[in-house]
Amino acid sequence: MKQDFHGGVGQVAGGDINNYGVNISLVNNDKAEVRGLVSAQRKELHELRAKCEELGADPRDVWRRVHAQLGVTSISEITSEQFVQARSVMQARLEFLQEKADIRRLVGKVLRAVAEKDAKTEMNNFCELSFGRTQLQNLQKSQLQQTLEFVQGFQPMTPTPTPTTVPVVETGAVSISEFLAVHKQNAAILFCLGVLLGGIFF
Repeated sequence: MKQDFHGGVGQVAGGDINNYGVNISLVNNDKAEVRGLVSAQRKELHELRAKCEELGADPRDVWRRVHAQLGVTSISEITSEQFVQARSVMQARLEFLQEKADIRRLVGKVLRAVAEKDAKTEMNNFCELSFGRTQLQNLQKSQLQQTLEFVQGFQPMTPTPTPTTVPVVETGAVSISEFLAVHKQNAAILFCLGVLLGGIFF
């Protein structure tokens, strides 16, 4: 049994159906149109990538992280809806790089302060007791800040000077001027005694 229809068709059961003049659309009209990044969004992502590059990151590595997170192969495939996620991936990378740069700067400051105060042993003891490790590169930023504060506040012990004794040189004869210079009080007493005795006997 063969049925031919021209125009709209309701429900039909069984047989061959030839429908003329009816267009069937397979496009889902409920699905939103996919839009790529707008120029402002592209610019912001490129600025974040440039900041990462300034801190020593390979720009290709930054983009690879974004592509892997979003499941795309290039920036042109990133949709406008994915922009927030792409930006958060780049910001997380930038914060990581800034943390590493801060750590390098703090390590340099600690090493300079240690060299100025000759306090390597004291610094190692402080780090060992406080953090359980002495390698500065393995410390976190907050731990390095504590170490720098300790080293800057460290006061090296100044050795107490040992009293120096003047060696006594024994000579056979002492002149009167030397005797008077060394023994002024004794000379004054002897002089007064001599005047008194001279007054009594003469």
